Amino acid sequence: MSTDWNLLEVAESYEDYEPVRERAFAWAALFEQAGLAEPGCRTVLDYGAGTGRVAAEILRGHDVSVIAADRSPSMLKVARSKRQDPRISYQVIGDDQRLELPDDGIDAAISSFVFVCIPDAEIIQNIVSEVYRVLRPGATYAVLDVNPDSIGVPFEIGRYGEAGRAYAAGEAIEMRLARPGAEPVSLVDYHWPKDAQLDRLRAAGFREVGLVEPTLPADYGGPDQDRMPVERTSPPYVIYVARK
Repeated sequence: MSTDWNLLEVAESYEDYEPVRERAFAWAALFEQAGLAEPGCRTVLDYGAGTGRVAAEILRGHDVSVIAADRSPSMLKVARSKRQDPRISYQVIGDDQRLELPDDGIDAAISSFVFVCIPDAEIIQNIVSEVYRVLRPGATYAVLDVNPDSIGVPFEIGRYGEAGRAYAAGEAIEMRLARPGAEPVSLVDYHWPKDAQLDRLRAAGFREVGLVEPTLPADYGGPDQDRMPVERTSPPYVIYVARK
């Protein structure tokens, strides 16, 4: 059984998740890899924007406008209610994964935890190809996702899958998101090896394709530092990076 992201209660439960690790180190790494601070970066596409939390975080440190696109009207309903900003424009993605955007017009693109939610390899390929279409030449697409090598690791956020079990490409895998003071949220994700994701980026036409695996800096002394000992040595995330 898959997670129905079109349900309003699912969108609201996801909004209740507190992105401790993302704020501590993942978002900064994602934005750096996407080149959001580079001269000439004015318009950023957030493909799979969810409730708009990442789009709002982009605006905290970058002088850009954000096109926040998602397939779920419920996710965007939550986003519009909580994160109204004239620098963010929200857009519903069509069933064919296409955007209402011209070719070669976007300065940078990101996705956060999008591929891990999709069981169909063809749909992921269509997304990657659509992002490639709308990016200007030389622009970068950076994709933050759950690290497929982190199965069963006891992170602060919760756990991805069952320790010791081998998952096939595209197989359903449980993600249990911890919520302070509340029951964990159980989501159905899908396991995609790193090589499969890199191959999709290359197939779409991207060049300089690679990945980074950020961890919490050893000298991190910010909020919730005592809750994330494992994150200092084991990378919970992977960021795929591709330049057009």
